Amino acid sequence: MASGLLLAPGALSGAELGIGAAAWYAWWDPYWSQVSDTRVLPRIRIGSEFSGGPLLNVSFNETWGLSASYAYGRYEGRATSFLLNPLYYYIEQPVATQREARRHDAGLLISGRPHSRIKLYGGVAYSGYLMSTRASVAVLSYSLRVFHHLAGPVIGVECSIPIVPDLFLYPGVSGVFQFSRFKDESGDRAGAFLNSRFGGTDTTLLYAGLDLALSLAYTIRRIGVTLAIGGRFRCLWITDIEKKGFVADGRHDMLGGINLTAMYTFSLTAPAADREGEREPLQQSR
Repeated sequence: MASGLLLAPGALSGAELGIGAAAWYAWWDPYWSQVSDTRVLPRIRIGSEFSGGPLLNVSFNETWGLSASYAYGRYEGRATSFLLNPLYYYIEQPVATQREARRHDAGLLISGRPHSRIKLYGGVAYSGYLMSTRASVAVLSYSLRVFHHLAGPVIGVECSIPIVPDLFLYPGVSGVFQFSRFKDESGDRAGAFLNSRFGGTDTTLLYAGLDLALSLAYTIRRIGVTLAIGGRFRCLWITDIEKKGFVADGRHDMLGGINLTAMYTFSLTAPAADREGEREPLQQSR
């Protein structure tokens, strides 16, 4: 998504290759952070964190392109709840819970331009996170680990709006569908039982929603570098659950934040002299 919104329209005919990176400061609200049954599973708020990764963009001509992106982020949350503990004469004991999610996001998109200012794209998006939970009450403790895989199609549209020379505004919207599956990472029977109760290893979820993005990109023609700053908001509703009554029923997954991107673009077909700086300046036709 970030690579598709990053590049300002280029001038070169033929193929171009763009290599870059993106850094995110994002907040994440997964379905399990919305569960508020404090006597069984505490509500764990996830703080805003930095994430980032590489970007790759290939333009075959003025119409067709291919982009790929990857981002990694680590999100943490803590909560304290109370549990009725029969080992202590049925006195409620504080339960300290710590959760860490290591999240991976990747996308592969094919784009086409019916007009120089409009780009249509479609492809596949993947999200996956290893969720580790540790909880302790008095001298007792437990831990669980699950890997949640989500993947599915993406289809969308974006526009390029010129503001001043070499400065463009990129609004975009896409529809996202993701099918998910849990993988037990506990390694023992006790952990597998807790995962199935709280983590969701015995069910599948279907997500559907929208991804909204807005970027402001500036191209430094002399060195072929595009810099951009923007925002993104994604909301996916859980529309279907294999196991009825699971804690994710009626909840959603939201991701939003601010990103900074930089990409260096060069021609794969222009003569060597052009690649060294004698090529024509960028136009607004790509």
